[in-house]
Amino acid sequence: MARKIILVVFALLIAGTTIWFVRNWAGSQTQPVVASPVAEVVQKKEEPKVKILVAARDLPAGTLVREEHLTWQVWPKADDLQERYVVENVRPMNEFFGTVVRRGITTGEPITDSRTVRPGQSGFLAAVLSPGSRAISIDIDATSGIAGFIFPGDRVDVVLTHSVTRGAEGGEGSTRHASETVLTDVRVVAMDQSTNDQNQQAAVRRIATLEVSPKEVEIISVAREIGRLSLSLRSIARTEDEEKSEGQPVTLTEERGRGYTWDSEASALISAPRRSGGTGKTVVVVRAGAADKKSFD
Repeated sequence: MARKIILVVFALLIAGTTIWFVRNWAGSQTQPVVASPVAEVVQKKEEPKVKILVAARDLPAGTLVREEHLTWQVWPKADDLQERYVVENVRPMNEFFGTVVRRGITTGEPITDSRTVRPGQSGFLAAVLSPGSRAISIDIDATSGIAGFIFPGDRVDVVLTHSVTRGAEGGEGSTRHASETVLTDVRVVAMDQSTNDQNQQAAVRRIATLEVSPKEVEIISVAREIGRLSLSLRSIARTEDEEKSEGQPVTLTEERGRGYTWDSEASALISAPRRSGGTGKTVVVVRAGAADKKSFD
């Protein structure tokens, strides 16, 4: 009996040892599973985009700024951004409409107060003028200024109306009236003190400022002393030559330049003066079969 008990105990020890050995061997063959840490997804707070005012195209010096010249562009945020540039929702774009570029601005370059000049500021009119041009003002009224329908940027002719005394030397001459175009295709840069060509509301102005050459300044200065000056508005479209072959480029008809008109051409009641030293007209008058010549100066 004791022998059987010993055999059972020995068998149990062998079985337990075998199970322990198998479990250790199986555990050594299995790679330990390392739990990977869960990556934290940190959602960054999106910073608001900052836009500043820039040039939408190249703006040479002297350009009168309009809406199509400007645009908003995303710009890196900085602490002094509002002090250096024009930031959207802080300053409006239309604040720069009607200003003039003081120094040339390239496409995408920021618009700043130092690069533009505003109406009323020193040097504003000088910035409006083309290189080599001059500005001169003339007095106008509702009639000579076309009832306020002339705006900055329009092209006009300058007409002088005055009296002319004609006659023989040493004798009393006859006084006649005439008008003549003294300047053609002149650009209007300002009406009164406004250079804004965006506002198209008609208003009677008192002063027109014209862009002319140095010689034309002298012509207008003398013409103001001679008589009355008026402005004649020119069409934007040019007259095309109707007689042209198919496929050829459109040619432009030469428009009337400087000319003059006498009072006798405007009124049928005013006779033209006789030409001194000219040959008079001879008319043959026939009466009762007899011919007689009559001369008329």
